[in-house]
Amino acid sequence: MVVAVRWLIFLGAAALVFYFSKYEFGPRKYPVKTLDGRCFYKPSSVAGILKDLGDTRAQYLEQETTTDLIFPMVYGLMFVAAIVSLIPGAGVPRWVVVLPVLTVLADYCENATVIAMLKRYPGDLGVLPWFASTASGTKGISLVGSTLAVLVLALMWIVRRV
Repeated sequence: MVVAVRWLIFLGAAALVFYFSKYEFGPRKYPVKTLDGRCFYKPSSVAGILKDLGDTRAQYLEQETTTDLIFPMVYGLMFVAAIVSLIPGAGVPRWVVVLPVLTVLADYCENATVIAMLKRYPGDLGVLPWFASTASGTKGISLVGSTLAVLVLALMWIVRRV
């Protein structure tokens, strides 16, 4: 019963990830790639990116303060549910679940710094671009790690069942 509930949570979260990707983020069009859409960027390029966003900065701020505060919880739940469900069958330690938790924490750090920078722009951004860049890189790496963890655990689970 518990395993079934975990997989239902995974499927529900996966459906929400699809919904957010297609209907919440998909229709939003920006003249340049947004900061949270980049994995690695130089802190010195942040002011230029914010300038290039032009009139869409208000829309970007609205996205960051609404949709992008819910989305990390949704994809984090999806990854955690999958990893926790696959761990026993794959025979790996439970600490693997740290990967999606790190991804979500890095995403929230990134969101907070992007919101602060959008509110400060065109004034002095201080050290915020450095924090945002570090958080974006951490999010990108741990997101790839979370995806690979799910794939490897699923493969290990299948191999152990055969």
